[in-house]
Amino acid sequence: MPQAKPTPAPAPAPAERSHDPVAVALANAALLGGGYLMLGRRNLAVVTTLVTAELLIIFASSAQVLWFALVLLGWWLALVAHGWYLAGGWPRGRRHEASPDGSGPQPRPGGPRPRRSWRLRSVAFGAALPVLLTAVFLRLDVERIDNDVDKGRQASDCGRVEAALDRVSPAHRMVAISPGSDGEDMVTACATLHLTAAKLTTGRTPGSSSVEMLEAGFEELVSIRAQSPDYQGMVQTTVDQFFDGLPTRDPCVTVRVLDWLATDLPDKQSAGRAADVVRRLAPEALLDCGDDTVAQDRAGARTTYQTLIDRYPNHQLAGQAREKVAQIDQAIALENLQRNLDQVRASLVPQSSGSLPAYCSSPAPYLTARTGGPGRAMLFGASDYVDKLPGEWRTTDVNDATRVICAGDAEYGAAVRTCPYENVGNVTFHREAVPVRVYDLRTGQLISDTRVEISGSSCPYFIYGYGTKKFVTPSDGDVQAAFRPLISP
Repeated sequence: MPQAKPTPAPAPAPAERSHDPVAVALANAALLGGGYLMLGRRNLAVVTTLVTAELLIIFASSAQVLWFALVLLGWWLALVAHGWYLAGGWPRGRRHEASPDGSGPQPRPGGPRPRRSWRLRSVAFGAALPVLLTAVFLRLDVERIDNDVDKGRQASDCGRVEAALDRVSPAHRMVAISPGSDGEDMVTACATLHLTAAKLTTGRTPGSSSVEMLEAGFEELVSIRAQSPDYQGMVQTTVDQFFDGLPTRDPCVTVRVLDWLATDLPDKQSAGRAADVVRRLAPEALLDCGDDTVAQDRAGARTTYQTLIDRYPNHQLAGQAREKVAQIDQAIALENLQRNLDQVRASLVPQSSGSLPAYCSSPAPYLTARTGGPGRAMLFGASDYVDKLPGEWRTTDVNDATRVICAGDAEYGAAVRTCPYENVGNVTFHREAVPVRVYDLRTGQLISDTRVEISGSSCPYFIYGYGTKKFVTPSDGDVQAAFRPLISP
């Protein structure tokens, strides 16, 4: 009889593996190659750890972009999946065989089953936990940063937004592509505003004040306003800080700044605030500026006071400005008078005895000269006649005179008498005609331009010299009679 076939021995039970896929995957999730170390693959652990470190360095230093972040995430998932796979998380080489009951082929495991190890899982989880907690903490911190940025934008608070973005580190960018990115444009605007504020401060600072700096600063503010409605509050804060810095410690600088604000301010949205500031500060600034400059520039100070009077006639300081203008006008008048007096006095001094002074050809008013009543005259030229006039008619003190009489050289006047002389013949005697100009000392006006003819005795017994024409010989009375109408009309 046929020999029965021996029944095949059942396949041996798969040996228990010592590696837990979950533990290995968790250990690899720590990014330190811990899962590979559990599998005894030290070289792979070292290589993957170095690659991980290089990728993190690149991301943190320069490649903080979305695609590289996805590369990092893919690398992390690959390490976790690869550790799971190597530890037997997915069966490998499974075969199929017929079932004993004829129901069809059944999969037959091609290798040992992984075993679970709660101890290894605890160790792996402990290794991965700091990484996971750090990621969670960073992600929460990113949320806080974004929240602070949002609140800072809403409040137009540059400092808050800048402080929030200063907290962003490369570690934050490993869990978020662009933490606080909504505030980056605002930080740029804030930086521009800081520079603009510096220009405005420089433009109003004594010693460096510049209308050009003010104009450039406000033009930048107008440009920033136009970029985004979110910047309106920040711009307004900068504008308010500028106006709050007025007045400056130098009132004349304040006057220049206020004049510019009133006429050339390019920021029309700030025109109302500027008008209020000008109206409030200008009167006092004008008065103080005039006070500061009156000693060095009296005319300029007067212009400043007059500006206050013209622009703000009803202001309480306008009365003080009017008094100061009157004081300056009086001082200027006195100075002009003194200058006039000095000039006239100098012009009344002859260059030499008997010569006419410069006044006789260029008369000028002597504003403090006496007026009315019988007055004395300052007489120049023709000293032979001047010396014969009484002292009460003449003076050398300009403050005691009312007139200036300039007498020229004598000429032959009307013929008086003709007498015969031996060896000479007939000699005709003439009055002495003296050209005279009379000026009113106070006004410098010409009163009279005439010829004074002086009478005298003629035909003396002896004559000296030759010639058929001779002057009469006047007495003191003759000279006085000729000049009397010019001195006491």
